[in-house]
Amino acid sequence: MTVKNILIIGGASGIGKEIALRFAKEGHQVAVADINKQTLTQMVMDSGHHNLVPFEVDASCWESVASLANEIKKRFGFLHILVYSAGITKSVKFLDIDWATWNKTMAVNLHGLFYSIKFCQPILEQGGSIIIIGSGSAITGTGGGIHYAASKGGAFGLMRSLVTELGKNNININVVAPRVIESDMLKSLYPTEQSKQSLTKEIPIGRFGTPSDVFHAVNYLSSAKGKYVHGQILLLDGGRTYKQSL
Repeated sequence: MTVKNILIIGGASGIGKEIALRFAKEGHQVAVADINKQTLTQMVMDSGHHNLVPFEVDASCWESVASLANEIKKRFGFLHILVYSAGITKSVKFLDIDWATWNKTMAVNLHGLFYSIKFCQPILEQGGSIIIIGSGSAITGTGGGIHYAASKGGAFGLMRSLVTELGKNNININVVAPRVIESDMLKSLYPTEQSKQSLTKEIPIGRFGTPSDVFHAVNYLSSAKGKYVHGQILLLDGGRTYKQSL
């Protein structure tokens, strides 16, 4: 097995944590970056993986991401895989969204993605992979609020605009767009058992997705088998988005 250098931004919890732990378990060198230092430190300690290296970063801050890229270069030299999993949302109705909520959502979900690719792309080796953890909300416009859907939709456009430029260096870039994945974010949006049961009925496959489902998609897209997949959005939703009503 070829050991890969992997950076997961937003990797201390939820989907990002699962991806980081799974790659580390497989023996890869995994840099896990997150804004929550306490959660990050605890995650690394609990994992027992010596190849899981913590880095504190504020993805919404230009200088912080630039510094992270410099530290990664010093520690690993180069990257094989960049995964951007940082994301926030707050369930607020359109007319109730204030500037702070809109701005913070865009800063983390979209601006941080741009900063991360901009500063990390120079240390991605030829043949590397960039995987963006997006959301089915960008397709449906539902779930998480208009600010969340708009930020994730922006990620789709950013990804597509980079296809030609990154392709020149044989770097493939794709979005994995989960919908209804078991996570803290899902719990905040659907806090009651009744709301969860109602949601499950809308999913043809009959269950919520798991962080493990997302990992398998990321693993494929960043592997040799997935290298010809470039500039695509992989929707993970159990069939919910395009189900037919009988």
